[in-house]
Amino acid sequence: MTTSNAPTDREDRSIARGTLPDRPFGVHFRMARWKTIIVLIAIPVTLLLVQIIVFQGVVAIEGPADPSRPSLTPLSIAATGISTAITAVLMTMLVAAMAKVSWRAVFRHRRAFDWRRVGIYLVGSAVLVGLVTLATALIAPGSTGWGAFALGGTTIAIILVSLIGVPLQSAGEEIAFRGVLIPAAGSWFRNTRLAVFIGILVSGALFTAVHVTLDPWLVSYLFVFSACTTIMGVLSGGLEAAMAFHVANNLLVGIVNALFAGGGSTTVDRGVGTGPGAGVLILMVMNVAVVVMVWLVERAKKKRQRA
Repeated sequence: MTTSNAPTDREDRSIARGTLPDRPFGVHFRMARWKTIIVLIAIPVTLLLVQIIVFQGVVAIEGPADPSRPSLTPLSIAATGISTAITAVLMTMLVAAMAKVSWRAVFRHRRAFDWRRVGIYLVGSAVLVGLVTLATALIAPGSTGWGAFALGGTTIAIILVSLIGVPLQSAGEEIAFRGVLIPAAGSWFRNTRLAVFIGILVSGALFTAVHVTLDPWLVSYLFVFSACTTIMGVLSGGLEAAMAFHVANNLLVGIVNALFAGGGSTTVDRGVGTGPGAGVLILMVMNVAVVVMVWLVERAKKKRQRA
């Protein structure tokens, strides 16, 4: 397990041509603008095409789903995870070729990928998500959309599949939208702060668009979620914190929703007025709290290194 904070000489040479060592993770690529445009278009288009192909298997088994209110069945959860993971791999290969960098540069900058960080942020995020889920149930129970508690065969199947499918989907989204898209968008600008700001705007816009929602509260939440995970990458120098938080958030919320779905499958309705309403503000506060956690952990790491 690699925990070193410095890349090897071979890794350093392989990524040096296309990265900017004086800029933070997230805006550390050097790319021609026409290449950037290709990457920005390729991410949502590839995700859509791969999902269409993968979901043909789901349709063949379960029949066509209502596009306005799709059900989160075990098969659909698995298909979402697989299609997002495939997209992440393809986009990593694309941007590595376009920017002339190692694929590792998508995951970290100026250090090696740190699995210990993943563990720390996974535990910390799980605690915060659990506390906020409980607080939401107490303060704004109507925003949860929960029904009766039940633990039937469908519920168990959903939970078991989610343990694999949700991490694939969550980590895949972070790789595609934060590890690939933001460095591509930020490469347009020399000013670091402007590059980060534009990266947040572009990533947030596309991340929200692929979730296909018209509800203003959900749109706001998705954009804040994207911005916070972007900042986590800038603070920590890699994707570990963002991926850990995304996995913990989606997995815990998905399991709780499955347990309170009355023994059946939950549905996703992202039309106007179907979201959690103002209760989403609690979730936004949680996102900011995770950013603060990442800042504190990274500051403590730097103090130990200096000592």
